[in-house]
Order: sequence, then C-alpha cells, then structure tokens
Amino acid sequence: MTIEAGTTVYAANDGTTPFLSIAQGGNINAVGTASAPIIFTPVKDSPAPGDWGGIIINGYAPLNNGTTAEGEGGTGTYGGTDAADNSGTLKYVRVEFAGKILGTDNELNGFSFNGVGSGTTLEYLQAYRGSDDGFEFFGGTASLKYAVSSGNQDDSFDFTNGWVGNGQFWVVIQNTDGGDRGIEGDNNESDNTAMPYTNPTISNLTLVGVEDGDGLNQGLKLRQGMKGNIYNCVVTGFPKRGCQVEHNVTIGNMNAQSLNFKNSIIDNVSPFKFTASTTNDTTVTNMFDQVAYNNQTATDGSLVTFLSGFVGTSSTGAFDPTTLGSWFSAGNFIGAVQSSSNWTTGWTRAL
Repeated sequence: MTIEAGTTVYAANDGTTPFLSIAQGGNINAVGTASAPIIFTPVKDSPAPGDWGGIIINGYAPLNNGTTAEGEGGTGTYGGTDAADNSGTLKYVRVEFAGKILGTDNELNGFSFNGVGSGTTLEYLQAYRGSDDGFEFFGGTASLKYAVSSGNQDDSFDFTNGWVGNGQFWVVIQNTDGGDRGIEGDNNESDNTAMPYTNPTISNLTLVGVEDGDGLNQGLKLRQGMKGNIYNCVVTGFPKRGCQVEHNVTIGNMNAQSLNFKNSIIDNVSPFKFTASTTNDTTVTNMFDQVAYNNQTATDGSLVTFLSGFVGTSSTGAFDPTTLGSWFSAGNFIGAVQSSSNWTTGWTRAL
C-alpha cells in the first residue's frame, strides 16, 4: 500500500469503528515530507478524541505473550520469529483524534505496532489528541525516531510484551482535557520474567506534563519486570510524579543495572518513587546515575529554564547516543528538540 506525500486520509463517520490495519506480510509505504505530511483524520467537521481506531501494523517479530497474539479490537494476528521483518515505511505521518476505546483492555491507539520488525522504518510521526495511547508497541523489534505524542488522553508512549527496539527524539506534550503517563513500560503482566524481556534503548526525550484535573499524571511508569536504558531525558510538569518503578522483578533489574535511567533531568513534584519490597539506597544509586532532580514546587522549575514549551536542550551532563550503535543520531544533549534545529516545524499540529 502506497500513500503519496501531502495526502489526507479521512476516517468514516458511519457508526462503525474505522481503522487502518496492515496484516502480517503486508507492506505500507506512507512517505510524506516536512512541507507535505500525510494526515489521517476523521471526516467530521468537529472531530474529537476517539473518533476512529488509528493505524495498526502487524508484523512477524517475537513477543513474550505467545508465539502469536491477536490485536485488540480485532485488528489482526501478529508475532512470530522474524526479528528483521519489514512492514514498510511511515515517515512524516500525522494521526489525529484516534484511540477508539472499545472496552476494558480492548483499546485502539494512534499508532499500534504489533510484533513489528526492525526492517520497518518509523520516523517523523505525530499522534495528536487521541482518547487512548499515542504510540504503543506490543513486542517486536521496531525502532522509532522523531515522534511527537500530543494531547493523548492515556499514555503518550506505551510498550509491553517484549519490545526490544530503539527510540530517539521523542516528545510528550499533555493537554488539560486528560492524560496519564508520559511513558508506560511493561514486560508482561502475567509473568514478569517472560522472555524476551521488554528491553528498549531510548535517548533524547522531552516529557512535559500538565495538571488535567485528577492530579494523577506521571512522567514515566516502569513496571512488570521490564529492562531498558534511557538517556538524555527531561521530565517536568507532571502533577503526581516524575518517575515510578514498580514490582520486585523490575526493582531487581535496577539492582542488576539492567534497567537504567541516566544522564537526565527530573524537575517535577515528587521526582521518583519505588513500589516494591526490595527497594534500597543502592537501587536508587544504580538506577539514577548522573540524574539531576528537583522536588519542584508550583512556581519552581529551576532545572528546566532552558525549555520553552517542549523546545530546548541542555548539554550539562549529557550522554553521546552515537556510542549506543549506528542507528542513533548525534544528540549529545538532554532533551528532544534543539532550539537551533526544530525538527517538528511544518508537519506537526500544535495543541
């Protein structure tokens, strides 16, 4: 399936639950440009979050919840043994007002990457004002670079069931009409030690929260046994907490230094919390190596004066992500978007 640059695709308003699902073995090539993005939006004159089901890609890459699984909302079978599976390219694509909620644990997102393989290219994507998650990875090995999750009413980025891809240059901007976690990371709810472990490597993030009325928004919630490495992240403005880590297996991974949050800034009310029986001072030291944090008050924000909205970075204490592998771009700064090089200009939609 090929969609040309500058195309707008409209989701029907006919009482059904429209979505675009790419089946296993299928291929999508939706390649826009900064001046001519590809836009998916409802056909309604006054669209609202949850008006349609978003984009779902089903690949053959491994999972930890079975050899294969069925996508939520009847969106297809996914999973397998081909870590390098290629489902195509999404580039300069914006999904608006998606995230259809069908029932408990039966929800569609802006972008759902189900067992998607590392041969797939995902760059310059925005999930705008969905009623569920902006981006969700269910297992797989796909990587995502240059992504904006803005105004989504559940998690901005979510990953689970053995996702082992990379991420770089991710932006979270919450809206006052709802929001949950900037990032929610899980391994496996039923078996926290299921393999392959969720174990991503992510660098250069800017997570900006907002008070949405319930006071429960958190920057990151890492749990259910996940592993991973997160670098060059700035977290601010979340009314409940900057980062929360839960469950004994997850804490054990922190103690073993297979879950790390480094070279970052948490400038937030209640910077971090650990919920497990094995937490100790060594856990905090191991996990939060080279992290500046501040228990921000309502008028504070002393560590993020470099930010203007979500734009701005700091070189103090930053990590060079090019040392992580050839997939990573230069980004020896904390944050996602440099003032001198705003990669979101032209193709994204502001809240």
